[in-house]
Amino acid sequence: MIRQRTLVAIIIALFMFAPNGWTSLKPSDVTQRGREFLVSLLDPDLGLLPEYRGANVYWLFHDNYLAAKVLAVSHPKIAQSIMAAIHREGIYKSGRIQVIFGEAEEPLPFRQHQLKDVRRAGNKVIRTEVMTDRIFDDWERYADLLFLACLTEKNQPAARQHWEAALRLWDGKGFLDAAAKHDQRYSTYKLGLALLAANHLSPPAKPPQGMLDKLLTLQDDSGGWITDYDATGKKLGVANVETTCLTILGIEAFTEHKQSQAK
Repeated sequence: MIRQRTLVAIIIALFMFAPNGWTSLKPSDVTQRGREFLVSLLDPDLGLLPEYRGANVYWLFHDNYLAAKVLAVSHPKIAQSIMAAIHREGIYKSGRIQVIFGEAEEPLPFRQHQLKDVRRAGNKVIRTEVMTDRIFDDWERYADLLFLACLTEKNQPAARQHWEAALRLWDGKGFLDAAAKHDQRYSTYKLGLALLAANHLSPPAKPPQGMLDKLLTLQDDSGGWITDYDATGKKLGVANVETTCLTILGIEAFTEHKQSQAK
């Protein structure tokens, strides 16, 4: 009886202290929950996803563009309807986030972006991000832009330099770049971008120790990923579309590499 109680206690402890019980889930289970979160947000009237549950703002780029990409295989009809809704608004590009899929016409040098209201539908606001002609001079201070530069760079030594520059911003908890220092919080989506960039390199780079575990703990009960977190690991904000999409893409890129290594 003592042995049985001890075994049960150990199993419970392992589940409780593992990040959100992730030892019992496969990466595909994790990303499936993320996709279910995205699908649950779809507004049938607009054919678009709001920024987060309960929000009245609908971003064409990056949110809905990313959602269409992430749902393309698992929910093709929804993905097609989202992309059709984006084009219905007369918006076809952003110029930055499209780097991930090789669709940016002129990815470098990075330019300053502008947030634009497209139109209103009752109390709902459709917005998008557009690039301006102004060059972003100090973009190397931002981890997300370093990862995007890594993804767009065809020259592998140059791409690896961007990766290594981003790693110098890792402090063991998150990427403490200029934005994180200013806001005094870490951005979850940069962890997803890091996994994408790591897999882009040849050979793929090894992400910082503990980074994937950190990312997994930031998945909300809804299945989406929380916007930010602080130095103690406390979740800040709510689960949103952009963060969830980039996290799914990053985890799947990382998993793909691990599976290829195992063969």
